Amino acid sequence: MPYEIPIDIKKEIEDIFYPMVKIRSDTNTAHEKKMEYFFMNFFEQLEYFKNNKEHYGTYPIKGDSLNRSVSWGLVKGYGADTIVLINHNDVVDIEDFKTLKDYAYSPGELEVELQKIRGKFSAEVREDLESGQYIFGRGTADMKAGASIQLSLLKRYSSTKNLKGNILFLSVPDEENISAGMRSAVELLDNLKQNFHLHYVITINSEPHQRIDKDTGIIYEGSVGKLMPFIYVRGSLSHAGKVFEGFNPVSLLALIINKTNLNLELSDSISGEASPPPTWLSIRDSKTHYDVSMPLSAYGYLSVLTLNKEPSEVLKKIKEICHEAFAELIEDMNVKYKIFAERKNKSFAMLPWEAKVVTYKELYDEAYDNYGGKFLKDYKSILEEAERKVKAGESSIADVNFYLVEEIYNYINDLAPRIVIGLAPPYYPNVSNMNIKNLEDRCKNLSRKIRDFSLESFGQPYIKENYFTGISDLSYTYIENADAVAHSLEGNMPLYGTLYSIPLDKIQNISMPCLNIGPWGKDLHKLTERVLKEDLFYKTPRILHYVISLLLEW
Repeated sequence: MPYEIPIDIKKEIEDIFYPMVKIRSDTNTAHEKKMEYFFMNFFEQLEYFKNNKEHYGTYPIKGDSLNRSVSWGLVKGYGADTIVLINHNDVVDIEDFKTLKDYAYSPGELEVELQKIRGKFSAEVREDLESGQYIFGRGTADMKAGASIQLSLLKRYSSTKNLKGNILFLSVPDEENISAGMRSAVELLDNLKQNFHLHYVITINSEPHQRIDKDTGIIYEGSVGKLMPFIYVRGSLSHAGKVFEGFNPVSLLALIINKTNLNLELSDSISGEASPPPTWLSIRDSKTHYDVSMPLSAYGYLSVLTLNKEPSEVLKKIKEICHEAFAELIEDMNVKYKIFAERKNKSFAMLPWEAKVVTYKELYDEAYDNYGGKFLKDYKSILEEAERKVKAGESSIADVNFYLVEEIYNYINDLAPRIVIGLAPPYYPNVSNMNIKNLEDRCKNLSRKIRDFSLESFGQPYIKENYFTGISDLSYTYIENADAVAHSLEGNMPLYGTLYSIPLDKIQNISMPCLNIGPWGKDLHKLTERVLKEDLFYKTPRILHYVISLLLEW
């Protein structure tokens, strides 16, 4: 390896890490802009970038209400081969810090305060606090540790003469929200590929890994996919004292939730790995005030993680479950209504309800069939209002889908109970090197080579997992069926192409293998978030440098 990292890499990382953690950069807030200034200031201080001003900058996220940008720096050597280093610079909020909020971004002070209340924590947290082997604080693990390692290596490579290959550093905002940063970074990658004639060898992320065995590290050669199906249930109004004259949508939504939450049929499994089963993220009804009527509608959305399923396949299964739940509830209602009628000595007649489940596209088409051009004209205004609500912070990009369904119902003549299903943003494709058909030889068996290097260098084993299940921006580094995915999203995601989009064609153009090599982190998004010092300052930078050296044939 002709380009050795310095012995004092710890000092270089510290000089980047602690100032970076100090910067508050809550996701989906104006605070994220501060990180852009940090990176630009960093690049401006380096001799390489002083002499190559066109090799770094910020790339604005189109239409972003917070005016955020992707920060990037390219160290250009000779040849086209390029390693892409990505990280995210946003962090989750600090609501759980309560009285310790003033210390959240100051690891040294926070550790002192945590020591004072260590009796409240688990044995593992107390042990880690007392060991002095971890750095506590918001963003220390997720993921300013990884970003600091990457930036310190970039600085080293920028001062290396006759560098073979290129190193492209990308730091994105919004990963903890809907990955607006990475979706824009794909466009940047496509532009840089053309402008600098780059050949992308691999994308390396440095998200923290979480261990099963404390002595065994984990490398990921892919990332789990994510879909967010939404389910809207339209009921039929009645007074609470006449429950069999109406249809309560809450009862049907509750049954659907019971049938889908943690449903293992919606969990993928491949080669001994499995995606976590789905869970519901939000449920509510349409009532805005108290009265004695049942609600007219109820809705919610759930998170479905995938290893190999496509959106259309997941929605098909969700639709089947919804229809099954609908039929079961109607049958149960009829049984109870018959008993109720007998108690009142009244004749019994089957309730009029029938199970009906449609997609958002089918509901839209029905409205168009009913009102034609008037609906199309009005729907344009409805979409504009939805966009205004999201940008004004009156609604989330997920909840605004229910506003759209409710508005479409003004053009629906059939008001019998039914279910409407669709997809809410965001969408993360599942990716894994194991699924890449023409994987370059140098990218094969990377995990085995890393394991051998780590055993030899540190006496520590690393194991491979094909998917990082924490959801990451690596999802946007590879796709081979862009047209099919686009068609699936266009038909089922109401906001696709307006408030939300994915440059699928550009992802296919820049597609490359991926890898996640990051330090050991614990309790991500929690008060006791922490990163292992040994990984941050010593092991992970050396492993990362080894992989870069291997792939660029140094």
